[in-house]
Amino acid sequence: MHFHTALLSGLAILPVALASWPFLKTEQISAVTYPNEQPDVTVETLFQFPNNGSWIGNMVLRPDGNILLTRLDTPEVWHVDTTTGKAALAHSFAGFTSTFGISEIEDDVFAVVVGNFSITTYQPGAGSFGVYKLDFNKIDAKEKMPTASEIVAIPEALALNGMATFSRESNLVLIADSPKGVVWKVDTKTGDYSVALEDTTMAPAEGQALPLGVNGLTVLGNYVYYTSTTRMLYCKVKVDKDANPVGNFEVIASGFLPDNVELTEDGTAYVPTDPQNSVVRITPSGQISLVAGGQVSTEIPGPSSARLSEDGQILYVGTTGGQIAPVMGTFIEPAKVLKITLEG
Repeated sequence: MHFHTALLSGLAILPVALASWPFLKTEQISAVTYPNEQPDVTVETLFQFPNNGSWIGNMVLRPDGNILLTRLDTPEVWHVDTTTGKAALAHSFAGFTSTFGISEIEDDVFAVVVGNFSITTYQPGAGSFGVYKLDFNKIDAKEKMPTASEIVAIPEALALNGMATFSRESNLVLIADSPKGVVWKVDTKTGDYSVALEDTTMAPAEGQALPLGVNGLTVLGNYVYYTSTTRMLYCKVKVDKDANPVGNFEVIASGFLPDNVELTEDGTAYVPTDPQNSVVRITPSGQISLVAGGQVSTEIPGPSSARLSEDGQILYVGTTGGQIAPVMGTFIEPAKVLKITLEG
């Protein structure tokens, strides 16, 4: 959900393309064209699901470089081999409809957000959200899948979304609550949780059919970086060792529709822009450029998540297949994982 050619080169048909998108009023979109500073990227499909309606929410890389992805259309986590492109079900969570954020909390052990969410009405199930642990070091002998166990249920959450590991040493993960406009912190050992971050930049923009504020999260140094979708913001805030804010909530870039976010060590961000069908690159100073895709391009319909390979030369992008805003108002396809080669 976690929800260019030039980025808005198809501005004339944009109201049609976004007519069914419930999160944003089309008049919020400005006519901005971003330069493409990486003209030599190659875009390949690594894996694609067979059916329309499939929806990749978030992704994470395992220590071996392969991908784990979550799905909003079913309560499943899938494994994708980045060498062969073959994919398989890793785990299905009974009693839920969807999986959302995913983050590594120990070596080959992952925290996963689960809950109920309708991909037809875009309504979350109140009180249904929680966090589970998926341990690939402990494979169930019968099911041949990683063992899963509940970390904690968070009934006060409205709709948990993106997640990032804040510190392995303190066992803390941070989780965006998109309609509530806050970031929760959860101790994955004890299950203790509380609101860590809350700011106007995280709150949903007013007047939206479905509030969608803070969405994607990541951590670099002493800062938490986050996207805020209906406010069309990419921001950061300095925090202490307990993930409490100690600085101002700063806007780095604005004017586009961010979903999740991936950061390099120097603070360069790669951000998928779901209904704009593109991936953009943002420098630490806030300069935006196009990486791949485009408003009227069917290359990357509905990009929702992005993860860099360890060497930083490949960007893996997961999509919704354009379900939120069909390309040119009509084109949708099954969700897929793309391999974008940035260098070499």
